[in-house]
Amino acid sequence: MTALRPVGLIARREFASRVRGRAFVLSTLAVLVLLGVYAAVVATVASGEDRATVGLVGPATALAGPIARAAPAEGQTVTVTTPPDVAAGEAAVRAGDLDALVSGDAARPRVYVESEPDAALERVVVAATTSVARDAFLAGQGVSPGALDAAVAESGPVIVAAEPPDPQAGARLGLGLAGAFLLFFSIQTYGAMVAQGVVEEKASRVVEIVLSSVRPWQLLLGKVLGLGAVGLLQLVVLGGAGLAVAGAAGVVTAGAGLAPTIVSVVVWYLLGFALYATIYAALGSLVSRQEDTQSVLSPMTVVVLLGFVVGFNLLTSDPRGTGITVLSLLPPFSPLFMPARIALGVAPVGQVVLAFALTIAFTAGVLALGGRIYANSVLRTGARVSLREALGRARS
Repeated sequence: MTALRPVGLIARREFASRVRGRAFVLSTLAVLVLLGVYAAVVATVASGEDRATVGLVGPATALAGPIARAAPAEGQTVTVTTPPDVAAGEAAVRAGDLDALVSGDAARPRVYVESEPDAALERVVVAATTSVARDAFLAGQGVSPGALDAAVAESGPVIVAAEPPDPQAGARLGLGLAGAFLLFFSIQTYGAMVAQGVVEEKASRVVEIVLSSVRPWQLLLGKVLGLGAVGLLQLVVLGGAGLAVAGAAGVVTAGAGLAPTIVSVVVWYLLGFALYATIYAALGSLVSRQEDTQSVLSPMTVVVLLGFVVGFNLLTSDPRGTGITVLSLLPPFSPLFMPARIALGVAPVGQVVLAFALTIAFTAGVLALGGRIYANSVLRTGARVSLREALGRARS
């Protein structure tokens, strides 16, 4: 057997046992169901919030054209109907067939609604009545409303921007934040799972049997690779479902930097998981009981959580700022925030290369140090192993 063959066997065992496990299946299905419910709610709300049906009766029918012209400016799609009379129109409002009934004088009409008018629809009606009143006044003064509109249309400032606005800025921000959250969730979840698996094997003494055939670094690397593949699989499934939902809602399009974001998320996930999983495995090897696991993981969890919260706020407030730039260059947090800055298009190539190099070097150091701690602690049961003891000379 080559040195890496046991690593592959351990990785496959970890991957198969976790993927077939009830926890992985149920958690993935639960998130997918939540995404489906969210998509249905968004679709239902979106289908109704920008549409309205208005009835016009009597002289108010003159508002049909002005309403049609005013609606797009408010993001509304207004359908105009003409009930036979006011009573029929009011009955239709009470039945929910009409959002509003407009009757009376076109310049100052009576608007009948069930409870209170929708704010956007009210602005549309106000704009329409203002247009009718203005045109009537201008006509009385002998001024052509059309000529005035043409003169006004030719006026106004010409905006010249140093940097043209990015029409995909909102989509890029959403992709960046979603990527940061998914990476944080996956790394934390499966990193902690590595630690729990180490403690389980120590408590059951299974690790003693396994280490009679393989070396500690092979077992550690196999566990990290196997659980990393599980996390990556779930990341791909949930990320793909999320992108499908966002695409169906029109939030994300194929031209919003999608491909570079996906590639950077995957690459930085692999780096980040190798980094954090090694730390968690080393910390898990210090204890022999599951109830003690949280005590050794808490300091690391708190540091990562605080860094994530601070970085998330900096990313939303000022993605080009010094704070998030520095944070994205620091190896423990680069896997979380550099993909987000890449998605936003605010990370220069030099910073990306520097962050990648620093993370590679830092991860290599963590692997060496974590492997030493793991090798010195994984066979020691009973009392918690101190870091000083764990960092001593490896036992043969």
